[in-house]
Amino acid sequence: MAELLADLHLHLYGCIRPDPFLAHLIRVREEREIDWTEYAERFEAAFGFVSPLPEVVERARAGDPAAPEEFRNLFVFGDEDAGNFARFQAKFSAIVCGSEMNLLRQGQGSLERAWVEMAGFLGEILHEQAREGIGYSEIRSFLPPDLSSTLYEAALGGLMHEIRGQTLVESRLAPSLWREDPWPHWRVLEKMVLAEGGDTIAAIDFCSVEEGHPPKRKVEFFAAVAEHNRRHPHRALAILYHVGESFTDKSMEGAIRWVQEAAELGVHRLGHAIALGVDPALYCAEDRSESAEERLDQIAYDLKHRAALTQRGVPVDVDDLEAERARLRSAPAEAPVVYTYDEVRLAHLRARQDFAMERVRETGAVIEVCPTSNRRIGGFSDPAAHPVHRFMAAGLRLVVASDDPGIFDMRLADEIRWVAEAVGLDDAGVAALSRGAWDFRSEVLSGRLEAIEASARADGDSG
Repeated sequence: MAELLADLHLHLYGCIRPDPFLAHLIRVREEREIDWTEYAERFEAAFGFVSPLPEVVERARAGDPAAPEEFRNLFVFGDEDAGNFARFQAKFSAIVCGSEMNLLRQGQGSLERAWVEMAGFLGEILHEQAREGIGYSEIRSFLPPDLSSTLYEAALGGLMHEIRGQTLVESRLAPSLWREDPWPHWRVLEKMVLAEGGDTIAAIDFCSVEEGHPPKRKVEFFAAVAEHNRRHPHRALAILYHVGESFTDKSMEGAIRWVQEAAELGVHRLGHAIALGVDPALYCAEDRSESAEERLDQIAYDLKHRAALTQRGVPVDVDDLEAERARLRSAPAEAPVVYTYDEVRLAHLRARQDFAMERVRETGAVIEVCPTSNRRIGGFSDPAAHPVHRFMAAGLRLVVASDDPGIFDMRLADEIRWVAEAVGLDDAGVAALSRGAWDFRSEVLSGRLEAIEASARADGDSG
């Protein structure tokens, strides 16, 4: 019998596959109209034409046999959509518009119907995982950031109840918090973690739009999580953080720095982190720009790591940097700083990546490699271009996961197979890669499992 797989990077609504979601939309349409405004606006802005998806749903509802396949083509984020995070968000917004949770956020929906909806989705997802041979999964749930504390507690409690009540797959929750202000929902979440059944929650996650949210702004929050873990080791939480996935608002130097900084701030698993290992030439064909604030952070980084960078061939001119810093300190924080890349600077970027990977490796942080997601959102089709090659060469700890298997229309076994073929793993290497995921579960990385096992040994000794 094949060993069961562990999938450590999954988003609840991103797991919903086209056919079940179309069936859901048809059921919804029997009860109410669907407000497609957000989806329509995002889709047209990202793709340049009006999406026919609402009309396709109506045709499917009327029994048109061609409609399901048309819906699938519009719903799935495929290779032809690659290279544009806005396009991914546009397609994902169809799920948002069709959900009861979205109505609840707007003060129009029913908590009871939202529970039923989430339970139905979760049940379908867990059945699919069981069919795929997945024995353990960590599911990230991003509840609307403007959901009141009362509704947030109720909605998260519903998910916890459904996870605890099923026996298909051993699963844990990793609620995604709002990057802008995680505190209100964190206070509710921490209380729930410490209550009965709180062991269902194994981690907290930060996802969605990365731009405009540097890791440095989470120092106080990460410290609060670390203090929680110190005080409550049996309910310790891992920190999962999407970073280096989409970095249109900064220089390539800044994108690399953000990944390193996240790891050094205590993040246990780094989501995607492609900026750390992808060939910078793929993203630097044109000038890039960032804010004066970001540039000042980069200058501080270069001065701090001057010796190590210089040793790797990256020039760090202290006088020039200090003079630039003095100029930028008097400029508005959002004033643009433009970067032009040539072959020399690209070589320096690769050296910066090597240094940052070394620092990440020293922290013990694990990189979550989601090949299909990386390739489609990152926009590189050549397997040789995927950063997993450099991650493995640098000795980084990594796990292969599926991210949004519904909207990408793929499976974890396919992702593992893709990595194996890309880097040339033999059967033993594939088995080790698959088994390794079990060692990088949130409960292991946070120290929770160790604390529980130590207590069990102590109880046994005292008995």
